[in-house]
Amino acid sequence: MQLDLASDRGAVTAEFMLLLPALIMLFSVVLGSVSLAVERIALEYKAFEIARQSAIGIDVPVDPALRVDFSNEGRLECFRVQKQLVIPISTKICLLPIGR
Repeated sequence: MQLDLASDRGAVTAEFMLLLPALIMLFSVVLGSVSLAVERIALEYKAFEIARQSAIGIDVPVDPALRVDFSNEGRLECFRVQKQLVIPISTKICLLPIGR
Protein backbone atom coordinates (compact mmCIF):
# COMPACT_ATOMS: atom_id res chain seq x y z
CA MET A 1 0.00 0.00 0.00
CA GLN A 2 1.53 3.30 -1.12
CA LEU A 3 0.16 6.75 -0.27
CA ASP A 4 -0.11 9.42 -2.91
CA LEU A 5 1.51 12.55 -1.40
CA ALA A 6 1.37 14.65 -4.54
CA SER A 7 -1.50 16.72 -3.09
CA ASP A 8 0.72 17.87 -0.16
CA ARG A 9 3.38 19.51 -2.31
CA GLY A 10 3.94 23.13 -1.33
CA ALA A 11 2.10 22.86 1.99
CA VAL A 12 5.15 23.97 3.99
CA THR A 13 5.71 26.91 1.65
CA ALA A 14 2.09 27.99 1.96
CA GLU A 15 2.17 27.76 5.76
CA PHE A 16 5.40 29.76 5.83
CA MET A 17 3.92 32.45 3.58
CA LEU A 18 0.90 32.72 5.89
CA LEU A 19 3.13 33.00 8.95
CA LEU A 20 5.68 35.45 7.51
CA PRO A 21 3.55 38.66 7.75
CA ALA A 22 2.71 37.88 11.39
CA LEU A 23 6.39 37.35 12.20
CA ILE A 24 7.36 40.61 10.49
CA MET A 25 4.65 42.48 12.40
CA LEU A 26 5.75 40.95 15.72
CA PHE A 27 9.38 41.87 15.03
CA SER A 28 8.35 45.44 14.16
CA VAL A 29 6.35 45.85 17.37
CA VAL A 30 9.22 44.54 19.50
CA LEU A 31 11.73 46.77 17.74
CA GLY A 32 9.43 49.79 18.09
CA SER A 33 8.94 49.09 21.80
CA VAL A 34 12.68 48.94 22.38
CA SER A 35 13.17 52.16 20.44
CA LEU A 36 10.46 53.90 22.49
CA ALA A 37 12.04 52.69 25.74
CA VAL A 38 15.44 54.06 24.69
CA GLU A 39 13.86 57.43 23.81
CA ARG A 40 12.10 57.47 27.19
CA ILE A 41 15.37 56.87 29.04
CA ALA A 42 17.09 59.63 27.05
CA LEU A 43 14.21 62.02 27.85
CA GLU A 44 14.47 61.20 31.58
CA TYR A 45 18.20 61.94 31.49
CA LYS A 46 17.72 65.23 29.63
CA ALA A 47 14.95 66.33 32.04
CA PHE A 48 17.16 65.58 35.05
CA GLU A 49 20.04 67.48 33.44
CA ILE A 50 17.82 70.53 32.84
CA ALA A 51 16.42 70.46 36.39
CA ARG A 52 19.83 69.92 38.02
CA GLN A 53 21.52 72.73 36.12
CA SER A 54 18.61 75.06 36.83
CA ALA A 55 18.69 74.14 40.54
CA ILE A 56 22.35 75.15 40.83
CA GLY A 57 21.80 78.35 38.84
CA ILE A 58 23.18 77.45 35.42
CA ASP A 59 21.18 78.27 32.30
CA VAL A 60 21.01 75.25 30.03
CA PRO A 61 20.35 75.38 26.29
CA VAL A 62 17.26 73.34 25.43
CA ASP A 63 16.93 71.16 22.36
CA PRO A 64 14.30 72.65 19.99
CA ALA A 65 12.66 69.22 19.67
CA LEU A 66 11.78 69.32 23.38
CA ARG A 67 9.03 71.31 25.05
CA VAL A 68 9.98 72.38 28.59
CA ASP A 69 7.39 73.74 31.03
CA PHE A 70 8.46 75.24 34.37
CA SER A 71 6.37 75.36 37.56
CA ASN A 72 6.88 75.93 41.28
CA GLU A 73 5.40 73.48 43.76
CA GLY A 74 6.13 74.90 47.18
CA ARG A 75 9.90 75.13 47.48
CA LEU A 76 10.48 72.80 44.56
CA GLU A 77 11.21 73.82 41.00
CA CYS A 78 9.53 71.38 38.62
CA PHE A 79 10.20 70.84 34.95
CA ARG A 80 7.91 68.92 32.61
CA VAL A 81 9.78 67.88 29.48
CA GLN A 82 7.82 66.60 26.48
CA LYS A 83 8.92 65.16 23.17
CA GLN A 84 6.71 64.40 20.20
CA LEU A 85 7.42 61.02 18.61
CA VAL A 86 4.87 58.69 17.08
CA ILE A 87 3.19 59.12 20.46
CA PRO A 88 4.07 62.02 22.78
CA ILE A 89 6.21 61.13 25.77
CA SER A 90 6.79 63.32 28.80
CA THR A 91 8.41 63.32 32.22
CA LYS A 92 8.38 65.59 35.26
CA ILE A 93 11.38 66.26 37.50
CA CYS A 94 11.30 68.38 40.69
CA LEU A 95 14.38 69.60 42.62
CA LEU A 96 15.17 72.11 45.35
CA PRO A 97 17.00 75.20 44.08
CA ILE A 98 20.33 75.51 45.89
CA GLY A 99 22.45 77.76 43.69
CA ARG A 100 20.62 81.03 44.14
